[in-house]
Amino acid sequence: MMAQTLQWKQSRVTHEEETGVYRVDRDRSEPLSTNVVMSIAAIEDIRPTQLPPLAGTIDPDALNTLFEQSDDAIISFSYAGYRVTLDSLGSLEIMPADDTRLAQ
Repeated sequence: MMAQTLQWKQSRVTHEEETGVYRVDRDRSEPLSTNVVMSIAAIEDIRPTQLPPLAGTIDPDALNTLFEQSDDAIISFSYAGYRVTLDSLGSLEIMPADDTRLAQ
């Protein structure tokens, strides 16, 4: 794994074994799209460039500006085998998309 993603994982990503959720302490100096890609790369122990383009799932520019337009928004989408949920309060949660706990 690249040093950058290892550092990202160590400093920003926590995993809750009980729920299967990865919680990310977002880097607010970076766009939301960068936070999503870096976090999943860190979880997977791969380089961000090894992930599929985020634009194949969601418009990164729209994602980056979504919370500038609303202070009461939540968005969830699937990307690279994960369910990603972001809200206007700053929460970024990532869970494996095939995790059976999603149905609970």
